[in-house]
Amino acid sequence: MDEVVKKVAALGLPGVILVITMAATGFTGAAAITAALAFLGGPAGMLGGIAVLGLTGLITDALAKVSLEDLLTAVYCQRRQTEPHGKLLDEINSLSLFDGDMKDRLKITVTDGCGCATVVTENTTDDAKEVIAILENVPGMTRAHHRDFKSSNPIMRLRDGSVVRTWKNQFGVDHVFISDRYDRMIYGGFVGWIHSEGLNQAINRIRRDFT
Repeated sequence: MDEVVKKVAALGLPGVILVITMAATGFTGAAAITAALAFLGGPAGMLGGIAVLGLTGLITDALAKVSLEDLLTAVYCQRRQTEPHGKLLDEINSLSLFDGDMKDRLKITVTDGCGCATVVTENTTDDAKEVIAILENVPGMTRAHHRDFKSSNPIMRLRDGSVVRTWKNQFGVDHVFISDRYDRMIYGGFVGWIHSEGLNQAINRIRRDFT
């Protein structure tokens, strides 16, 4: 997942258009690149080359595992670190997405970092950063989307006032979130069934060392 996110992010808008085109049309390989270029109206060099042709396979694999929104969120989490937020917001406004709410959520990702693996600010405590590091080291940990934060329930309050929250979705996938003392999400992740025990062990360690 990280590999495809970095490669799509490096392409910028053409990479985002390629992802959306593949999700909407089901095209792969050269057909996906051709369709994306038709949307962009740009020269073949924008998406040409063997490297990009190989990228379509990675995108196909990623879309089989996560939703379009989750993949785009991960891409904008990457790009917001190095590109002007105003530029990214204008870009999101121009995207051909049938779901207008998705655009709004992607904008929040750019402005606030919501949906990114870690949304650490200058106000994030050292304890919260250590807890996040513990969770990030759980095998199979994948970033969770901020939209699921509201479904989670608090299970413990840490000594710094941060709160650990958990949620299991309809497929039985375990999610974990960290919020600050003002109930703002600063971290979200989930693991597959085979890694649930590792997450439980991490939560027990956090309860023992940080409450």
